[in-house]
Amino acid sequence: MTIFNIAITMDIVCAAISMAGSLLVARYDRWSYLGWMAWLVANVLWIVWAFTAPTAPVWGVVAQNVFFFYTSVKGYLACRKSMKAAVAPASAPSGLPAST
Repeated sequence: MTIFNIAITMDIVCAAISMAGSLLVARYDRWSYLGWMAWLVANVLWIVWAFTAPTAPVWGVVAQNVFFFYTSVKGYLACRKSMKAAVAPASAPSGLPAST
């Protein structure tokens, strides 16, 4: 397998992981955090690809995915925080005032 074939294969794998992440985040349910994790993995792989591509280094891809990595970390943390808040026990049943 040539360097070019490896780069094309890695390109396709990165794109597939990125698309899977998009589908998972778009579900907006308890599995959405896996989409953020997929994006984190994809961002790292895109950066690796940018340094190993036949036309390496591809600085635009590096810069873009460093930024996307940052936003994916923030998104993952926000997603986990909202998921924990959603399952936190309520202080009073719905419609009833909390006792003091």
